[in-house]
Amino acid sequence: MHILAPGAPTLVLCAHPDDEIGCGALINKLTESGQPVHYAYFSDCAESTKALGFEPETLIEECYESCKRLGIKRENIQGFDFPVRYFPQYRQDILETLVKLRKQINPSLVLVASRDDIHQDHSALTNEAVRAFKHSTIIGYEFPWNHMHSHLDMLVRVEQRHIDAKIHAWGAYKTQTARAYHGQKVLESLARVRGVQANSEFAESYETIRVFM
Repeated sequence: MHILAPGAPTLVLCAHPDDEIGCGALINKLTESGQPVHYAYFSDCAESTKALGFEPETLIEECYESCKRLGIKRENIQGFDFPVRYFPQYRQDILETLVKLRKQINPSLVLVASRDDIHQDHSALTNEAVRAFKHSTIIGYEFPWNHMHSHLDMLVRVEQRHIDAKIHAWGAYKTQTARAYHGQKVLESLARVRGVQANSEFAESYETIRVFM
């Protein structure tokens, strides 16, 4: 089953810079094949980045490097400055921003955090994305550390090189090295488990939110 026609744009929606890691192998698989991939983060997380002892703009610089490693073109990256951890209070503004992105990009495929993700920013962005892109195929990427349960029902087979690109992109985030889930082992182990489910060496798992064929 093919849900993305050749040349059709994909839009990756991230509440925070670094969220693209949740779908990094698929992003790399798409860019490798020449598919246009657009990326939008909705908070620069300057406050939390500063609290970690880094310059406020550090996370954004890391994000650009991560996207480069995944194959996303610099001109296809957009960023917004909604306050980190307060997205539920800005749902209408987020929706209006998403509608503008829809008109600008008209994506065939939209990648967002799974609806089972309990982080308030991820959840708010996903809920508004479902409203804004109801005529696009939407799939939800996973962050196991944010899931109490999950409805992951789509497996995307990927190759070693796609996982390597994902791990390399994650390595751009020096601000996140204190996270328990940072580093190669967690990402590779998860990809192998999903690969077993997909009868392949590696895979990523997604929630099917809406599909057009």
